[in-house]
Amino acid sequence: MKYLPTDVSSFQRLISGDYIYVDKTEYIYNLFSAGAQYYFLSRPRRFGKTLLISTLEELFLGNRELFKGLYIDTTDWKWEQYPVIRLDFGTIAHNTVQELTSSFSWNLTTIARSYEIDISEAPTPQDKFKELVVQLSKKHKVVVLIDEYDKPILDHLKDIEQAKAQRDILKSFYDVLKGLDEHLRAIFITGVTKFAKTSLFSGLNNLNDITIKSEAATLLGYTQKEISEYFVNYVATLALQNQTTSEAILDEMRTWYNGYQFSKQAVKVYNPFSVLYCLKDKDFANYWYQSGTPTFLITMLQSQYQSLEEIKKLEIDADSLGTFNIESIPLVPLLFQAGYLTFSSYNEETKKFKLDYPNQEVTLSFKRFLVTSLAYTDRITVDTSLSKLVEALKQQDLESFCKILQTLFAQIPYTLHIEQEGYYHSLFHFLMSLLALEAHSELITNRGVIDTVISIDNILYIFELKLNKKATQALEQIKGKKYYEPYLLTRNKIILVGLSFKAKENERLNIAYTAQEL
Repeated sequence: MKYLPTDVSSFQRLISGDYIYVDKTEYIYNLFSAGAQYYFLSRPRRFGKTLLISTLEELFLGNRELFKGLYIDTTDWKWEQYPVIRLDFGTIAHNTVQELTSSFSWNLTTIARSYEIDISEAPTPQDKFKELVVQLSKKHKVVVLIDEYDKPILDHLKDIEQAKAQRDILKSFYDVLKGLDEHLRAIFITGVTKFAKTSLFSGLNNLNDITIKSEAATLLGYTQKEISEYFVNYVATLALQNQTTSEAILDEMRTWYNGYQFSKQAVKVYNPFSVLYCLKDKDFANYWYQSGTPTFLITMLQSQYQSLEEIKKLEIDADSLGTFNIESIPLVPLLFQAGYLTFSSYNEETKKFKLDYPNQEVTLSFKRFLVTSLAYTDRITVDTSLSKLVEALKQQDLESFCKILQTLFAQIPYTLHIEQEGYYHSLFHFLMSLLALEAHSELITNRGVIDTVISIDNILYIFELKLNKKATQALEQIKGKKYYEPYLLTRNKIILVGLSFKAKENERLNIAYTAQEL
């Protein structure tokens, strides 16, 4: 079997090293076969952007031997050899503005030397870049490939002034780029977000943003067909290990890692990073989350927390997913671009998208991440508390359950608390859904809506939550509306629990309970 490219982002190494390459060259051919084309593509981290840039580099360098057997080798692609300027702002140092300027300049000088061009007399990185393009274009029009254009900004969002300073350096670079049109064959730029005032989107008027366009819907990520075609042997091996069928493994993979939608069309793709590690480790786990959550998201969540229940009900138009100002980054579009939310459907009448979590991996990961970031604590502390909550429910120890719950909630600064019952419903259900138990929220009965039902070890808990009211009122609501009736024929022990969240500004949160066993 060919190797799984879990740690390979170089197209040349991937092909030469006998790794699996899911052929995306048909999409690449369609993008660039019509002549000069300038593109921007936003995708979440770990989605294959760097491999795509590497593939484009080899393609425009004319290295046809690497593409033998792939779609593009069967087409009329001319295989001309273009000079390529490839810049990766993920590897260009940017701890300070001075470091960004210096490292950027060094990268340009290194590229120039590889083409035996001297740009040393150019005084600034912007001048060096312009000189490099002009000199290279004397041989052939130039291809510019830029990976992670926004990394210097994202890494400094905790310090807005530093982020703006980094943005201004990038702006001066893109101001130069937009004046070099006559020297360029193609531009391809990737990133996670779209920041305004970088000149990337305002200055480069002919830059085609294909982030949510159909031509890029499956350019990155794996389709269901590609999973079945390219990884059939690995799926079979995983099925054999688990003593099940390949179809069952594919169903499990679909639940865990599929579900990303990047256009109006209902075309879903898998997270490639998670798929590769799942097949390598032969285990279903949260690989994408474990690979590192961007610190800028923690910053945004701590300052702009919104109920996830509300997020899932939102509809958003394409314009709302446009460029951001550093000073006021909207949370929901940011979560979409970062990969925590994706399109679930598109309404042709309203011209709006509905959003949801793409899959089980992201759903569980985001909820844990949310609690961790809001509580200003670490994941180990959260996971330990969650384990204690499970044990308390098993032991029917509701007093300990409430104390642990209160400890977690109390770590959330009061400035982030919203004095609304829905806020506490949402956080409570997030926590319960992380317990790896059967937990359901807002269940509709013929008499009303049950807040939360949890099943564990033949015990069924029915929770009703109240804010700044007595716990007895919550319990009486369960009994009065007979929320327990649908479960009377089960063999479970039924425990009714009224929870009261007492929260006032500048006051310590208090959680009280009252319970009754049927």
